[in-house]
Amino acid sequence: KGGKKGKHIFSTSFAWGKTIFLAVGTTLLLQSFRAVSKVAHLKTTSTSGITQEYDAVIVGAGWAGIRAAEILIKGGVENILVLEAHNYIGGRSKSINLDNSINNPSMHSNFTNIPIDMGAEWLYADTEMEDALINGGFMKGVQTRKPDAYFIPIADSAFYLQTDVEEVTDGGTNKNDAATVKTERMRDVNAKELERRVWGGFKKYRKTLLAKRGKDRSYWSAVEKYKERLTDEIDIQFLDMVLAAAGQVDLADDITKLSLAEHKINEHKPDPAYYTSVPGVGYGNAAAKYAAPFVAHKVQLNSKVTEIDYSNPSSALVSFTTNDEEESRVHAKTVLVTASLGVLKAGNIKFTPRLPHWKQEAIDGMGFGTMNKCVLIWNDPSAAIWPDAKEWIELLPPKDENSGKWTTFWNPTKYKGIPILVGFVGGENARYMETQTDEEILDDVMINLKAMFPTITLPDRHLVSRWGSEESVLGTYSYKIVGRNASKDQKQLRKAVENIWFAGEATSSWYGTTIGAWDTGEMAAKGMLKVLSTGTTSVN
Repeated sequence: KGGKKGKHIFSTSFAWGKTIFLAVGTTLLLQSFRAVSKVAHLKTTSTSGITQEYDAVIVGAGWAGIRAAEILIKGGVENILVLEAHNYIGGRSKSINLDNSINNPSMHSNFTNIPIDMGAEWLYADTEMEDALINGGFMKGVQTRKPDAYFIPIADSAFYLQTDVEEVTDGGTNKNDAATVKTERMRDVNAKELERRVWGGFKKYRKTLLAKRGKDRSYWSAVEKYKERLTDEIDIQFLDMVLAAAGQVDLADDITKLSLAEHKINEHKPDPAYYTSVPGVGYGNAAAKYAAPFVAHKVQLNSKVTEIDYSNPSSALVSFTTNDEEESRVHAKTVLVTASLGVLKAGNIKFTPRLPHWKQEAIDGMGFGTMNKCVLIWNDPSAAIWPDAKEWIELLPPKDENSGKWTTFWNPTKYKGIPILVGFVGGENARYMETQTDEEILDDVMINLKAMFPTITLPDRHLVSRWGSEESVLGTYSYKIVGRNASKDQKQLRKAVENIWFAGEATSSWYGTTIGAWDTGEMAAKGMLKVLSTGTTSVN
């Protein structure tokens, strides 16, 4: 998911779906997770028994937890336990494969199997994480010689403009329906001119506004003022489309909450990245395979941490429940919390004593959004009637309230080898769709696709993510909320409290990305190693 300067599409962001057709079979799960089956024998005990003590307990087996465990083991600390609430390793990197397996470490080089990544999909180039995954052979099949710079909406899109052709009255209420809306593809040259004139004009307006007033404000407040300068309805539609695709979807929340000062939406050349969700790979599969040699046997899946008692400075007590609701406890000299900011905001992990005010204030004040996907899959190659040369498809509806409601589509068909489209929604639209059934979501998606491609057929299968409803995540990734000092919040969230460390995308300047998770997991592990090697009981 996401990048230091602008890519968050789960790329999630993230991570992280439900399906109307995939049922993960017991046999497949046993095969996929054979490497982690040993966790059943870990010496964790119920509250009535003697608790096991570990040098380190890591909460979460996403990229932050995986990297931290690797650094600890390389540093000579083998007595570790990783507690993961999901039934797979990888966190918000989640590959649902067409053979029904999830985050399957055996997927690699099986180029007949196709991963559907419901969370992170893109790997940033020129990073230590890229070096580790590519040089380690975890990205075989991924095009790595020429990083893709067109992985964000707007960069390489086919634009479809909708205009009202007539108003009809039904029971005294004016409404637009399919018969009253005309949809046509815009010429690329016209779209580029709109981007230069309309969005370019807004970027200049934003800079002038911030220079004059200095004080932060929401994107929405600036956009509403800027719209007063626009007289052409098409200009307004294009502006709304950019803000929905590159703002609401990419940053996972509504522009009413996004900081005008902190976010530069679609104002920079995107960092190069590789698309990992190709046959035989998949970001979630890569996470499971990367962890398999050194971490998998130390991971206990389906283990939800409920409390961390750090009142004893030399040994924290970590409580967790498993699928059978039995509570277990373990002691740990050090603890690393990589749970999502959404979980911390909800208070799903109780800290005893309470976290310091400065830490809790950062947790409560930071922005954490939701972005979801609806993945459509066709078996027949002839079903791909959309433009094959464009990686993104954008619909510009006539009403601004419809912008962002399944109007942004990613076209990975050339990467997957079969016809696939991925619809994205973010913010309030993403939260609303989680209240719908998969069938209702598909209906909404197909309305917009049929408007652009009238002969398109129903997909053979579809997958829907619901990251905001997943109890162990409660969203996708963080963003810079209006009125907050994001850099300060990230540092406060990352800062250790006694023998408790924190890591994950929300603690990093590379917020919303797997790079941020990886880097902060490494940083925390190095701090834990220092404490364990010196015998100190506190980092403060």
